[in-house]
Amino acid sequence: MAAGRAFLGAPCSSLAAGARCLAFASPLPRNLTPALRCGVRGRCIASASSSPDSPPLPEPYVLTTPLYYVNAPPHMGSAYTTIAADAIARFQRLLEKNVIFITGTDEHGEKISASAEASGRNPKEHCDAISSSYRTLWADLDIEYDKFIRTTDRKHEAVVNEFYSRVLNNGDIYRADYEGLYCVSCEEYKDEKELLENNCCPVHLKPCVERKEDNYFFALSKYQHKLEELLTRNPDFVRPSYRLNEVQGWIKSGLRDFSISRASVEWGIPVPNDTKQTIYVWFDALLGYISALLDDGEQASLQQAVDHGWPASLHLIGKDILRFHAVYWPAMLMSAGLSVPDTVFGHGFLTKDGMKMGKSLGNTLEPKDLVERFGADAVRKPP
Repeated sequence: MAAGRAFLGAPCSSLAAGARCLAFASPLPRNLTPALRCGVRGRCIASASSSPDSPPLPEPYVLTTPLYYVNAPPHMGSAYTTIAADAIARFQRLLEKNVIFITGTDEHGEKISASAEASGRNPKEHCDAISSSYRTLWADLDIEYDKFIRTTDRKHEAVVNEFYSRVLNNGDIYRADYEGLYCVSCEEYKDEKELLENNCCPVHLKPCVERKEDNYFFALSKYQHKLEELLTRNPDFVRPSYRLNEVQGWIKSGLRDFSISRASVEWGIPVPNDTKQTIYVWFDALLGYISALLDDGEQASLQQAVDHGWPASLHLIGKDILRFHAVYWPAMLMSAGLSVPDTVFGHGFLTKDGMKMGKSLGNTLEPKDLVERFGADAVRKPP
């Protein structure tokens, strides 16, 4: 228990510090029998065919990584988050929790179309190839996830459409023109005050472009007070504490409604009430945490997915997507009448030469090469 508390506690100044407490939970020996592996993991879950006298399953512990963007193959930053999440999942299983460990790929948006075109493939072929590379890397790293969701899955699209309709029926979606500076890499409009010289994005160091579109908007500003109340009532909603301070600062500075559709992007889920537009990639992708809970082949409905274990116990993410998970996402859930996750943990970046390591900057290490050279255990081990 102490290790788990240390991971989520404020004294751990980084994800690496918390993960070190768990030693990244190296994989179990492969020669263990299934029964022994199950016993060690605390993961003997009764199936539908189990005896009626079997004890009920414990309450689900739903743990998620981000759904990784498939503009390029996985890099070391993606592996870092997923290894840490796998360590937490293993630890929670030892505590006999009913763990549902979710990961997956985010496959819609402008960047995906551009990446597919650059590679000489259509968007679906591109997404299939890159999503497969994530599965392969997670297998090579002995990542033992329970659910892998793709935002191009039909069940996901059904959940997104139902969620959108709920929010629309609640009066929180409207149509308007918007003009501003847009970062293609972030897939987000930016305020001028947060940009660097020459209107460069502070994350991707690329100039933002001016855009004017007729879009659908989500009434985020309507939820400002509810979000303030959430953070006051439950300061553990965002961890560590200095990330909570960031989120509180964003909210106190005033929330603006944000665009949830794109008229210029064809590769996406069509807006239910206007098929000439597609749903904004973040309004789409965040719902993968819910659609992933559906079993393959079952009826794809929002409530069915929610009944399988929502809300999430922990979203483990990088700090660059904290605003989406700690501000946009809870407001969206409130609008749809759903519970918010228990905790969002925002870790720092892996850096190289003092800069964030990432696909967009082209300065990342290749985890596949590291695994081939040193093996999974060496790559998983924290510094």
